[in-house]
Amino acid sequence: QRFDGSWEGSWGVCFTYAAWFAMEALALDGETADESVTGAVPKGCEFLLSKRNEDGGWGEDFTACEVRQYVASEQSSVVNTAWSLLALMAAKFSDVSVLKAGVKLILSRQLENGDWPEEEIKGVFNKTCAIRYTSYKNVFPLWALGRFRRLHPGAVMS
Repeated sequence: QRFDGSWEGSWGVCFTYAAWFAMEALALDGETADESVTGAVPKGCEFLLSKRNEDGGWGEDFTACEVRQYVASEQSSVVNTAWSLLALMAAKFSDVSVLKAGVKLILSRQLENGDWPEEEIKGVFNKTCAIRYTSYKNVFPLWALGRFRRLHPGAVMS
């Protein structure tokens, strides 16, 4: 973990992807946003919250992999938003309004046929090779929505 609370990722763009993996792993050891022996999870949550866009989502540009620093996209993406939500939910982040805003963004982008539009590239190999994983745009938003529904069954998802 870096000083700013972030982790650098591989295979996905980049710091939101790594935050999800790190916080899932730390959650398996009982680390949460409120109860953390190491302090890593609260710092990770703070990092993600500092990168959250006004629309309630997250968007990270592929160039973050090349420069090895968080680079915001021009707009939020459903994939980066899903990874960030999955990380926060793994951490048992308690501010449900933050989670609801991310869910709202994901739902607002869903097409009539249930699909999501292809957005910026979110896959990467060796920090420089962009890879379009076409399943990312569906798998991760559905995963985040499903986890949100399971953790917050009474919450309105629109």
